[in-house]
Formats: sequence, structure tokens, C-alpha cells
Amino acid sequence: MTKLYYLKNKTNVIHIVTLYFILLVATAASLLIGVKSILPNSVTLLKHSDLQILIISRIPRTVTLILTGAGLSICGIILQQLSHNKFISPTTSGTLDSAKLGILFSLFLFPQYSVFTKLLFSVLFCFGFTLLFIFSITKLANRNTVLIPILGIMFGYTLNSISNLFGVELNIVQNMESWMVGNFTKTLQGQYEIIYLMLPLFVICYLYARKFTIASMGRDFSTSLGINYQMVVIIGLILTSIMVSTTILTVGSLPFIDLIIPNIVAFIHGDNVRKNLPFTACYGALALLICDIVGRLVIYPYEIPVSMIVGSLGAVIFLIILTNRNR
Repeated sequence: MTKLYYLKNKTNVIHIVTLYFILLVATAASLLIGVKSILPNSVTLLKHSDLQILIISRIPRTVTLILTGAGLSICGIILQQLSHNKFISPTTSGTLDSAKLGILFSLFLFPQYSVFTKLLFSVLFCFGFTLLFIFSITKLANRNTVLIPILGIMFGYTLNSISNLFGVELNIVQNMESWMVGNFTKTLQGQYEIIYLMLPLFVICYLYARKFTIASMGRDFSTSLGINYQMVVIIGLILTSIMVSTTILTVGSLPFIDLIIPNIVAFIHGDNVRKNLPFTACYGALALLICDIVGRLVIYPYEIPVSMIVGSLGAVIFLIILTNRNR
């Protein structure tokens, strides 16, 4: 038994080291590839123009890609544990649309205030509407797992319609829609630093990972082990709301990555949240980096917004997962 555990643990270590090596290669590619390509020999020489590009644009963009991919993937795994459903994520529970509605209200009520005011409103709306959705589907959780994400998407479209209605009335709908498209070209020095809020949130997620795993087994089981189920749910939703809101304010909406990555990780490594968090973060960051690099190269020197690539691929993979689970 001890030998089997050792071999399994050794396999996991090799797997995560390999993933981090691939992530390092993708990070280097993200720093070097762009309209102005930076060749390795020019990096070593540290030309002033290349150094400026790295500091002002490439490094902020790559850091944002890594933290956003990791953060959204972790949000997905938390929501799936709390809702007892593998098809629930910020994309399929109305969380992304709740953030959009919250930011819209902050623009209407406090147009001159800082980005932290927008973040506060976004977090409050995310938390409130996601909590409403999670508790609304409690009775359906074990009956029809396929119906729940469909209801969540409908819920999200309802919130999106309300946002568009207010946007039309306030004459800001065009600006709002362009701002919500997931695009990393606007990630520059001085405009992305709020994304570093993700780092302490990752630590908190890891500390509560065991409780999220226990909470996924139900209220009664959690209570029997001395876990305050409602408190764990609230903490999980607060963490998710802050991470989603931070992402929306920094780069816009990125659908389906929060749904697909946790399912892939669960399929490969099982459902232990504490063990899976490093894999989830790494897979999410790597997927977003690769999609962004592809978006830069497909119609070079122009770019395709990464949300288009992530959304298209994610929708196809989601349908495949949905079909296989339904069988």
C-alpha cells in the first residue's frame, strides 16, 4: 500500500513539474511574440526599445494571462464543489453577467469614483445573484444535472438583457459591450495591477480547499464532520465573486475556461480540491496563454480577441462533455 502511494505521488510530482515546464515555455513565447517580435539575442542585449516593450506591454500582459487563467479555473472548481454539479461555473451560473450588471450600476451611481468602487459593486452583485442561483437549484442538484447549466445560462442572459436595457437608457451600451470583450491588448503597465489581488485569494482558496471538498458531499455530511456548511459556501462565493470581478475589470469576459478546465482536471486527477488546485491553476494559465498566442498569430500582425478563441473552443468542448455525461 505504501509503495502504491509512493508511486502515485511520484507520478503527480512528475506531472506537475512537466506542466510547469510547458507553462514556462509558453510564458517565454508570450513575452517574445507580437507585432514587434523580440528575438532571444536582443533580449540578452537588452535594447532600450525591446526593454520598454517588455516592461510596458509584454510582462503585464503575460502576468495577467497567467493569473486570469488560473483564477477563473479555480473559480470554476469552487462553484462545482459548492453546487454539486460539474456543469456549473461563472459562465453557466450568471456570475459573469452579474459582474457586468454591478459595474454598470457603479458607472451610473458613481461615475467619477475609482476602479475599487466598480470592484465593490461587481463583487456585491456577483455574490448576491450567484448565491441566489446556487440556493435556487438545491432541489434540482441531484435530479437533473444537465438542466441546471441551461437554467444558469438563461439566468445569465436575463441579467445581460437588464444590463443592455440600462445601457441603452444611459447611452453607454456600445462602450460597455466593447469593454466586456475579453481582450488582453489593453493590458498595459499602470492598468493591470489590480489583477495581483488574485495572489492572496489563491492562498485562501488553498487553505479552504479541504472544506470545499467536504462541502461538495452535502450539508448533512459536512455538519457531521463539524464543518459550518453555510459559512464555507459564503466564503467560496465571496472568493469567486472577487476573482471574477477582478478579471472582468482587467480584461473583460472570458467564457467557458472556468467550466472546461476543472472538468479536465477532475477527469485526470479526481475530485480532491486540495490536490487538484495546482493542476487546475496550471492548466488554466497554460490554456489561456496558448489561446492568446494563437490569437496573435492567426491574422498576424493583427489580433483576434482571446475571448473569441476561448469561447468557440470552450463551447464545443462543453457540448462534448454535456453529451458524454448525459449518456
